[in-house]
Amino acid sequence: MFKEYNQDQEFLFPLSLHDFLEKEHICHIIDDVVNELDIKELCDKYSNLGCCAYHPKMMLKILFYAYAMGERSSRLIAYRLTSDVAYMYLSAFNKPDFRTINRFRKDNIDIVKKLFVQIVRMCMNFGMVSIGTIAIDGTKLKANASYRKTKKLEKMDKEIALIDEQIEKIFKECQERDEDEDKSMGEDKSIYEVKEEILNKKQEYLKCLKETKKKLLKEGLKEINLTDEESATMLHKGYRPEPSYNGQIAVEESNGVIVAAVLTTNASDYDGLEKLVEETILNTGEKPSELLADAGYSSFDNLDYLNKMGITGYIPDQKSISIKKGTSSDVTFSKFNFIYNKENDCYICPAGNLLPYKGRTKIRGKEVAKVYKCLECPMCPSKDKCTKCNNRIITRHPREYLMEEMKLFLKTKEGKKTYSKRKYLVEPVFGDIKHNRKIRDILLRGKLKAFGEFMLICISKNLRKIAKFVNSKSLQLSLQLKGV
Repeated sequence: MFKEYNQDQEFLFPLSLHDFLEKEHICHIIDDVVNELDIKELCDKYSNLGCCAYHPKMMLKILFYAYAMGERSSRLIAYRLTSDVAYMYLSAFNKPDFRTINRFRKDNIDIVKKLFVQIVRMCMNFGMVSIGTIAIDGTKLKANASYRKTKKLEKMDKEIALIDEQIEKIFKECQERDEDEDKSMGEDKSIYEVKEEILNKKQEYLKCLKETKKKLLKEGLKEINLTDEESATMLHKGYRPEPSYNGQIAVEESNGVIVAAVLTTNASDYDGLEKLVEETILNTGEKPSELLADAGYSSFDNLDYLNKMGITGYIPDQKSISIKKGTSSDVTFSKFNFIYNKENDCYICPAGNLLPYKGRTKIRGKEVAKVYKCLECPMCPSKDKCTKCNNRIITRHPREYLMEEMKLFLKTKEGKKTYSKRKYLVEPVFGDIKHNRKIRDILLRGKLKAFGEFMLICISKNLRKIAKFVNSKSLQLSLQLKGV
């Protein structure tokens, strides 16, 4: 009835680890890719003195594979090296402990960006990459810090005063207790040290708070996190504030390969567009012809930049998106529904009234905007729906025409069709990373190390793309790599 089951059965001939892994397994792809990487800069960090180190290629392989599987804990990776055949295959039965794995990751994090670029260029050699159209997007990744450790400048004086008061109270209690103990037990004997320990901790914390306040004042910051000072507070789902980083990527059209990635401490996405375009050109040597992005990237500077670069942008403005979703109040009389008449240089409101040009004003003390004022508001039956002031006033930015042209372009058949690609190009990438592999935070602290780990996450995603491409095409990766 049953197949033979004998756990004590020995093999007649020794087996290779290759025999335990299917040919399509991703570890074979990772093995071939890492073997072809130029890691001279990494090897130069090692010294001939002392005990022999684990080979950096082996360490890279197990790190890349771990991130591809969503297993980032150094302790978990160390355990897998003793229990998982794929890890054993990549490590050739080497078993670095968790401290070695963690040190290798954080000490060489500055080189990961160069490895990312090499892998992107390998993808180009395989014919996987087409830089005609790129889609960009960002996601918030929680920093390795607690929001409770975030200190705001406006509240620090109260906290410092409170700690001072607590220290003074503890100090008095210690003095009184010491006097009582000296009377009953003698000057050299004591049975309690708890208060002194608490006092020392409070004094250390007070010193830390004062140093933090100096840094806030010096750098002009409003808040700072004591655990990861370079992170920034960002709102996550459910409007939950957390110390975080904003990871942004550019994905090409043909196979969804990540061709560029940046990490910022700005919760808004708009300042990442130019960086992603420049990184794409630098990493691939090609300039994209089209760029797809959501409303978070909509700004006059970004639209102006794309025009200067000769790149066709598909970026809806934030106001039109909020109206479309029904999240904007007073939709009928929002500026979005006021029509601009270029010939007469005036606006026409939804009720048909004119808003003629009345003068100019400065925006944030820099750019000069035109001002348009309606004189018929007092007699208009829709006044209460339109404005709470006596007259409705609208300002027009000098580059407002960029938003208007984009809005009209996205309403065309071509614009709608092309922009619809974005939702299945870049969004599934973050969906796989955050939902399937459960990577929703950054383990390393500080912007440099956090960026390095984000690059590791992007590398692992590209390696999965390579494995899918190679297996679907039944290609021999080793033959392809010879052309790199």
